Amino acid sequence: MQKTFSKEEILTKLMRYCAYQERSVYDVKEKMRKWQLSQQTIEEMVQTLQDEGFVDDQRFAEAFVRGKFSSRSWGRNKIRAALYAKKIEAEMIDRALQEIDEENYENQLFKILQAKGKQIKAADDYTRKQKLALHAQSKGYELDLIWKMIQKLNTEQND
Repeated sequence: MQKTFSKEEILTKLMRYCAYQERSVYDVKEKMRKWQLSQQTIEEMVQTLQDEGFVDDQRFAEAFVRGKFSSRSWGRNKIRAALYAKKIEAEMIDRALQEIDEENYENQLFKILQAKGKQIKAADDYTRKQKLALHAQSKGYELDLIWKMIQKLNTEQND
């Protein structure tokens, strides 16, 4: 037998859920859908959570960008795709991505390429560069920047 909760109990649970870590509106709605709440209740709860400051997509996007860039070394493309999957508006994503310092971004990519370069066993330079580029692309970095950093890496190694 499944226990039913009052709206106040549901709201309290959701407030705890949102206070634990930043959540997007999409995350909160998905949580309530799993609880099989009506669409009207979901919308009411989301509005209350937004009014009370428990959920804010812009704040979520900024925290997400900081976290994925600093701890996972994700590039802008991968971060953008993940935020898009959470139904975050494009303008919010763009604003959040602007928080990444360009110099730090390039340095992070360079470190990734250096580390991967030490692991790659390639018969020729062309294959090595391709493998480096594919790895960086899978981390979400932009192709033009990847090739720029690969050139920089090769220049440093040949000095």
